[in-house]
Amino acid sequence: MVKTLALGLKNRDLCCVNYFSTTHFDPLGAAMFVPTKTRNMRAGLLGALCLLLAFGGNSGSVRLSAEVDPLTAPYALVPFSGDDTLRDFTARHLKDPDLWPTVLRINDMASVAELNPGDVLQMPVVQVALADEALAMSLLAIQKATAEGARLFAPSQIGAAIADRDTAVESRGEGQWRDVVTYADSSTVHAVEAFEIAVAQRDRAAEALITDIHGRVEGRDPTEAAWSNRALDDILVEFERVRTLTNSTTQVTFRDLSRLRLNPNSNATIQRMRSDPLTGKEVTKVSLQSGDFYALLNQLSDQDSFEIDVPGIQTSTESADFWIKKADDSALFVNYDTAALDIQSGAATVSLGQDEGVVITDAGVAARAEVLERTLLSLPPDKAEVFGTGVDLAWQDFPEASGYWFEVAGDPGFNRMITSEWGVKDVGFRVDGLTPGLHYWRVSALDTLGLPGKWSETRAFDLRIDDTAPFLMVLEPAEATLVETATLTFIGATEAGVSLTLNGAGIDVSNDGSFAAQVSLKAGENSVELVAKDAAGNLSSKRRIVTYVPREQVEMTLDDGLARQGDVLVSRTDQMTVTATTTAQTGQEAVLRDEAGNDIGRTRIGASGRLAMTVPAEPDVRPYRIEVLSLGGTPVGSLAFSVALDNEAPQIVLDVPPPRATSDSTLDLTGVFGDAIHLSLDGQDIELFDDFFATQVTLLPGRNSFELRAEDAAGNVGVLAIETLFDLEAPNIEQAELLRPEGEDGPIELIVTASDAGGLRQAAPYLVEVGDREFEGYMRCDNRAGLCRANLPATAGDMRLIEVVVLDYAGNEAFR
Repeated sequence: MVKTLALGLKNRDLCCVNYFSTTHFDPLGAAMFVPTKTRNMRAGLLGALCLLLAFGGNSGSVRLSAEVDPLTAPYALVPFSGDDTLRDFTARHLKDPDLWPTVLRINDMASVAELNPGDVLQMPVVQVALADEALAMSLLAIQKATAEGARLFAPSQIGAAIADRDTAVESRGEGQWRDVVTYADSSTVHAVEAFEIAVAQRDRAAEALITDIHGRVEGRDPTEAAWSNRALDDILVEFERVRTLTNSTTQVTFRDLSRLRLNPNSNATIQRMRSDPLTGKEVTKVSLQSGDFYALLNQLSDQDSFEIDVPGIQTSTESADFWIKKADDSALFVNYDTAALDIQSGAATVSLGQDEGVVITDAGVAARAEVLERTLLSLPPDKAEVFGTGVDLAWQDFPEASGYWFEVAGDPGFNRMITSEWGVKDVGFRVDGLTPGLHYWRVSALDTLGLPGKWSETRAFDLRIDDTAPFLMVLEPAEATLVETATLTFIGATEAGVSLTLNGAGIDVSNDGSFAAQVSLKAGENSVELVAKDAAGNLSSKRRIVTYVPREQVEMTLDDGLARQGDVLVSRTDQMTVTATTTAQTGQEAVLRDEAGNDIGRTRIGASGRLAMTVPAEPDVRPYRIEVLSLGGTPVGSLAFSVALDNEAPQIVLDVPPPRATSDSTLDLTGVFGDAIHLSLDGQDIELFDDFFATQVTLLPGRNSFELRAEDAAGNVGVLAIETLFDLEAPNIEQAELLRPEGEDGPIELIVTASDAGGLRQAAPYLVEVGDREFEGYMRCDNRAGLCRANLPATAGDMRLIEVVVLDYAGNEAFR
């Protein structure tokens, strides 16, 4: 087995030694195959595989270790720069951009949105190279076997080879590298076996093979009494009949690879298939009873012959490309080759040149015409990617056409027919029920005689089943964004080539998948949806709820009741609650900032625009600012003010202290009041002037007491108590006497005893006569003792008190 020889060996040198010992090597490094030597086929396949393993195939980077299974080797670590898409990144490192979903799966990523520049990705570089080398080897083996006629003589083996290779290709798309190598190696083994069988059959009698079936095909060989189903790779023998049913086609391939394509509702008999081994001459004859077929003959030589019989008509041809149809009352022929197609009907002979057609009736009447030119194809474009299980085909209108014939096949040679539609009236047709893979299609215009014109160009389309939604990422705005402008820019990324809409309107996507688009907003809540649609019709959507609140300026006014000292708000404590009224909406945020702009407090606007902030108060005046913010955080109103700490009571200073006693019935009070804003006397408000006060009070006889009370803006209170005596009574002189306490020659002492409710003044005038002398002066009064005293010098003579006057503080006088 090739797998055992190529991958099972631990020493690749041994593999290559075995190869070089069994085959030849050409200068290009590939094994030369000798068609009749099976051992050379094996050796050639093994040699090519050894060379791929030894020199790394096309990868240039694969090096197998003698002890390490490369399929389980660690993945290569490759940093993702973000300069290109993941698809381009995968194409550069793995030679296949379509492996990007596999790269995501290996790196445990759900979508491309999780991939960031700088991420180091695990890349199966070695595994992909080995898988691709195994696939290349299987393809080489299949091609060599097919060239030797394996499709005819070893259909099961070559079919198994193709099926295993298809499985290997499918496994590659799923990242199952070991399965790729296993199935690819198995495909190579089957292909080698098919090659051997085909080589052995080359010298046997020729047989035809059914190489394609679409729909239901029946056959009946000479030994069968009834029709039976025919399957792919069934062998047809001489005199075997084949027929196609409605919407069915089949292809019969002969030993020399000549092909007949029977279209729907056709019936043909293979009358002769002979080969002369001595001369190498091939003789083939087919009879068409009904329907039509398309013939592509291979390498007709002077020794070969291919005859077509239609009831009543015989043909012989050197043409390798022609079409024949048997209708109810006529036969139609078209020759597309430069070689002639000769037709004989009774005595009439017609020789058709290139691109000529003829209609021959049963009566022998012939209508000859040049076939129509090529039809121009419209959609899909050549090599386009088509997603889903169906495709819409379209072509340009051909004015002279009465209808169209189009074909869809699984190969460019139209050997594997998928759909064949005759007589289509429109210039388009939808084909459904297709499977993923490359498909090829062409169209021919039918003229009024029913003759098909030249085939159009052959176009291909790649049908893909894609049910993976395109990735879509919105970078801006974030979820639940609030904005204050009427427009907003959406920024994000998606897959290149998708169609992108924003609230239903298309927006441009750059080559790298990035996009930026503006959307207009209405006041309030806006729902904005982005929808990405890829070529397969898969959708991805992202929705953002954006609230647009138009920015409106607000006004703020401090409450009148706040304590102020001039323009400064004052507080008795180190914190002050500042209240204000605003035009802002309930719930808007307000921030308190100090002189440096620092944020020192926040609150929300209450009902009816009420605002309250707690503000620090310090002895020095400090400026502050309240800003009302919009819902987006932008200042829309500002109020500046200053605050100071004031915990000192105002001082009341009288211009003239009140008298201890007075005889006046009124008392004038004037003075200053500090920083007081309110002044009262015994509860009665006193009018304040700019910087002083003045008031008058009425006294009652006796002692009068008053209280002056001053209050400042901060609520500090200063109190001044006032007391005076309203006195109209003169002092009471109880006794007055002159004494010589030291004897007749000693000094004289004047003593007066007196009392008064308001108190005695300190000085009391007197006049005394001693002998012939008079003495006058002032006695010193002690109010507490009720005594007034004066000392006179020692003077001889009689003593006589002429007058003494005692005064109280109210100005009342008492005489003695």
